[in-house]
Amino acid sequence: MRTRKGLMLLDVIIIILAAGVVASLLLPYIRTEREVKIRDECRNRMKLLSEAELKYFETAGGKINPAKKDTAATDTTKAGEKSKKKGEKPEEEKIVRVFTKDVSELQKVMPNVKLEDTCPLDGRKYIIVARDSFFFSISCPNGHGQIIMGTPTWEEGK
Repeated sequence: MRTRKGLMLLDVIIIILAAGVVASLLLPYIRTEREVKIRDECRNRMKLLSEAELKYFETAGGKINPAKKDTAATDTTKAGEKSKKKGEKPEEEKIVRVFTKDVSELQKVMPNVKLEDTCPLDGRKYIIVARDSFFFSISCPNGHGQIIMGTPTWEEGK
């Protein structure tokens, strides 16, 4: 009898089919892992923006030092120096606490952290809604989640 040398066409087809089956089983897993990593990165970016937004509000855009025990909404040092006439009370300067849509303003209150306002999936900007001192929300345009007044919506079920 003659012995075969090398691979026959049928052997090559079987090897290709086997590789295709293995690849078709692994690709969804790899794709899912990638999507989970992107979603987690997106949510971390939104959390950092939310922390910056709350710190911006707490410090009135950096005008109030949160380390002081008295975090009143007024600053009397400058106003007290201006009007030191007899019997006159110093005029109090009101400091307004608000939220902002401007990421560069948020970056000023968290200088050690790089704040990114885009989703890592496709680079689309987050939808930031800031209504004066009453409300703020950060939403991902790709559906990775939303943070409303510092509370992530994806953690509500916990």
